[in-house]
Amino acid sequence: MQQQSGVKDYQTMQIRSAKPEKLILMLYDGAIRFLREGIRFLDQGDIENSNHKLIRVQNILVELMSSLNFEKGGEIAVNLFRIYEFMHYTLVQANIKKEPEPVRRIADQLKTLRDSWAQALKNQENQQKEASRLEDGGQEGNKKAKNISITG
Repeated sequence: MQQQSGVKDYQTMQIRSAKPEKLILMLYDGAIRFLREGIRFLDQGDIENSNHKLIRVQNILVELMSSLNFEKGGEIAVNLFRIYEFMHYTLVQANIKKEPEPVRRIADQLKTLRDSWAQALKNQENQQKEASRLEDGGQEGNKKAKNISITG
């Protein structure tokens, strides 16, 4: 029991210290994991556990919708909201009807969104590293120039 508590504490610390961009990635990862578990439970006929997992994904989708910034995100934010809303509705219907196929489609779609988000984060990190490298290189060049003395 104590080991589980330590794992929970670690996970809580990861969430609390994560940047907002990383939190979105964590939400995607959690949703995909719960979808896979929900599908497995649906396939096994375990209605109670499948319901629990699908509701968790629905809650994550609501969180993703509420995290959108329409002022900064513009049309992209509006389109993402519509996608999340469609996924949420589809999951509610699949959960009511106990149909695993729509859940599989949503899992595939979320995986695509997750991979796109992860790539965007990677590109952003690379751009920041490059900008930092160029900035540092420029400062070193200035330092070298200051050390040159002209005699004549």
